[in-house]
Amino acid sequence: MRRFNYLKGIGITAAAALVLLCGCCRNETPRAKHVIFLGFDAMSAIGIQRAETPTFNYMIENGAVSIDTRCCRETSSSQNWMSMVSGAPLEMTGITSNEWRRDNFSISPATANKVGIFPTVFDCIRQQKPGARMEAYIEWDDESRMYDMSVFDKVMESDSHRTYTADELLDAAFASYLQNQPELLFVSIDLPDHMGHTYGHESKEFFDTVNHMDRRVGEFLSQLEERKMLDDAVIIITADHGGINTGHGGDSMAELRIPVIMYGKGVTKGKFMEHANMIYDHAATVAGLLGVTLPDECRGRFMKQAFEPKTDACYVPVPLITPFTGLAADGMVNISADYEGAEVYYTLDGSTPSKESTKYEAPFKLTEPCVVQAVTYRKGNYSEVVSSFLYPRAIEGEACVQYKLYKNYNGKTLPDFTKFGRADAIGSVTTFAVDELPVDSSEDHFAAIFTSNLNIPEDGVYNFKLTSDDGSRCSIDGKCVMDNDGSHSLKSMMTELKLTKGKHFVKVEYFEDHGGQGLSLEFAPKGLPLRPVLPNDLLK
Repeated sequence: MRRFNYLKGIGITAAAALVLLCGCCRNETPRAKHVIFLGFDAMSAIGIQRAETPTFNYMIENGAVSIDTRCCRETSSSQNWMSMVSGAPLEMTGITSNEWRRDNFSISPATANKVGIFPTVFDCIRQQKPGARMEAYIEWDDESRMYDMSVFDKVMESDSHRTYTADELLDAAFASYLQNQPELLFVSIDLPDHMGHTYGHESKEFFDTVNHMDRRVGEFLSQLEERKMLDDAVIIITADHGGINTGHGGDSMAELRIPVIMYGKGVTKGKFMEHANMIYDHAATVAGLLGVTLPDECRGRFMKQAFEPKTDACYVPVPLITPFTGLAADGMVNISADYEGAEVYYTLDGSTPSKESTKYEAPFKLTEPCVVQAVTYRKGNYSEVVSSFLYPRAIEGEACVQYKLYKNYNGKTLPDFTKFGRADAIGSVTTFAVDELPVDSSEDHFAAIFTSNLNIPEDGVYNFKLTSDDGSRCSIDGKCVMDNDGSHSLKSMMTELKLTKGKHFVKVEYFEDHGGQGLSLEFAPKGLPLRPVLPNDLLK
């Protein structure tokens, strides 16, 4: 697709036009000579709270943090990396998905740099501070298509010819900064996203990766402080989006919220940013710190909260409940909070936890399915409440949901189960979930049917919610009531049904394509909170 260059058409050179464009935005007072910008793909706000991150915690205690910075919809990489470094939403940049290419797009950029794409803060720094040194280290081999990489003095990036690991890039970036001390160091690491897709964003492997990133930043930070190289520098740590289960792209808060940690010159010590930011505020903040301006088409705002006086609010990480959800194979539940001196309180009866609830002291054993809710308390402040539906393995003979499992199914939609032969496995499980199926948690390409009888206590209207990764379908009394079919990441749908008191036959069909497993069926009388179908809701 060809696009007319309007600036060229009216006789203005691209370089001169960019100077004009970058010079007409809101100005901010420079606050630092150097900015170290570290982006970790898919390292969500809730991810850094639940992982073990002593370095990030140190930087938060001695700097500023936001755990409610929002990324753009959909919560995928291309549009969010671009919004992050441009200061503009996707409606302005024109980069709307990972399929975007310079010659294949639907929305034209609202303004353009010398190569015809929306200008980044990198372009503005080069135009307004031509003597500034900038370096970029990028792991994702498709990221730099969105930027004019010629503005950097040094680039190290994965591409079709060479793939660099996260550690190789971090080694090179940190070593170069210590030697050259560029005005801007930009590092984009893809590894957390890869681990989230492979093992899940609530997995030990994902949390271990976040911990490894924390350790690498800690090694670098120690060298910077030993050499007194932070007297005129600010470090920004963030992400492009979050994740849930093994995917992202949806509207859950786990996918939508990203962290921002700021540490260095002028940043208020122990500042908790109480007001939400947007991902395009990053570029405006980098620009303000370095004393450059962005185009008028940008919407980002300088994150002034990080430099304002401290309030009584403080960072309180959410607890991590283990197992995260579903089957507690040995019945044991562990809860932890990644902050020294923080206290955790929990409930098992559906009530909201507080200091008046049970204080967590040691792992405990579940005797029946329940929703575990927990909260962290620190310096007079509570974290958000987190909850996990957990259940012990049913006693043999008491599981009420029957299943049939078929392996090696390679379709992209639910199969016609009537055309299948003998099932690979038949048995009973506790509820409508994949946790107890005889498949590995990372196994792909299988399908299953779950059936049981739901006991409705009284006539009334009931809400149902079906969630799955990949496709699923729920039928009640032979009628399809929710069709969540297709190959997709964790996705939910709801319905409202008028049901009579007594037994109703429920069938849930499910298939797993690739990348992650997940299935749940929730219900409740209209007006009450939804909860998973529990064994005492079912009849044999």
